[in-house]
Amino acid sequence: MAEAMRNLPILTPEQLTARLDELYRAIEEFNDGYFFESHETLEDLWMVTPWPERQLFQGLIQLAAAFVHYARREYPGILKLLDAAIEKVGDSAPEAFGIETAGLVESMRRARDEFGRLGEERFLEFDERRVPHISFQRLTSSD
Repeated sequence: MAEAMRNLPILTPEQLTARLDELYRAIEEFNDGYFFESHETLEDLWMVTPWPERQLFQGLIQLAAAFVHYARREYPGILKLLDAAIEKVGDSAPEAFGIETAGLVESMRRARDEFGRLGEERFLEFDERRVPHISFQRLTSSD
C-alpha cells in the first residue's frame, strides 16, 4: 500500500486549490488539540502536493507530530520535529495559503526554546498555553 501511495500523481495548482479544505481541517484539528488527527488529515494531501508547497505542508505535519510526541511523553522527538518544522514553515514566511507563517514560526521557536530550557527531566512542565496556534484565513478557489 505504501508503495502505491508514493506513486500518486502530483497535483496541479488547480487541483491543490480544490483540496485546500483538507489543509484547513488539519489546521483546525491542530488548534483544537487533535495533533494526531491533524497529522493524518494533512498527510494524504502532502504526499501529492508539488514543491514548494509540499515543504510547508511537511512542516505543519512535523509540528503536529512534535505535539504527538509530547502527548506520548517522548521528549527526544519533540525537539527534532520542532527544529524541522521551524525550518520548513519558515521558508514560507510571512504568509502562505492564508496561514500567518511568520507568526507561527515565532510561536514554534518559543515552544522549542521552552522545551529545551525544561530539558528531558522537566519537559512535562511545559505550559500548554504555549502550544502554537495556527492563525489563518481560508482562501477560496477565486483568491
